[in-house]
Amino acid sequence: MQLEQSFHIAAPTDSVWKAFHDIELLVDCLPGASINKEATATEEGSIPLLFKVKLGPIAASFAGQGRLNLDEASNSGAIIGTAVDARSNSRVKGEASFTVSSAAGGGTDVQVKVDHSITGSLAQFSREGIVRALAEQLTKQFAENLQARLPQPVSASDVHGSGVADMAAAAPAKPRAAQRDTSSIDLWTLLKAWLAGLFSSRRN
Repeated sequence: MQLEQSFHIAAPTDSVWKAFHDIELLVDCLPGASINKEATATEEGSIPLLFKVKLGPIAASFAGQGRLNLDEASNSGAIIGTAVDARSNSRVKGEASFTVSSAAGGGTDVQVKVDHSITGSLAQFSREGIVRALAEQLTKQFAENLQARLPQPVSASDVHGSGVADMAAAAPAKPRAAQRDTSSIDLWTLLKAWLAGLFSSRRN
């Protein structure tokens, strides 16, 4: 199944592109994902990942390997990975390609294309409508988390001293948390958030 998502980050393109070089930062920003400290990389350049999800009484913990590939010339790249949930004997394989570009009104736009497949007993939850709704909410939360971790711009009015500032300064980025909550992401909560937004938009 193929999905396309996009989001905007209120930060310079160089800063956003630099953030996409940091696989640990990207994993930190994705709800339910973490680096698997109990596993080792199976090959050079790969990283052991863990993704925990929950849907009602069903819980799954996908353990696998991921790799980050970058193309500096085009500010694009891809995260490729495979993972298995031993409890349900389900396997997921996917590639998330992304392009980082300057937005016309300032800031940065990120385009994401995801191509994935899931097999096993959990494949019953991979219906297109459900997956698209979950992807939309995951992308939204990822963008919000990434925005919070990047240096925050400071307006010229906040810069003290004589004269007009030639360039607005930037506040330092929030430091990485010493211990990250790696609890599973509740997919039902994401679905409810998506439905709430859908009905709200229809009322408006």
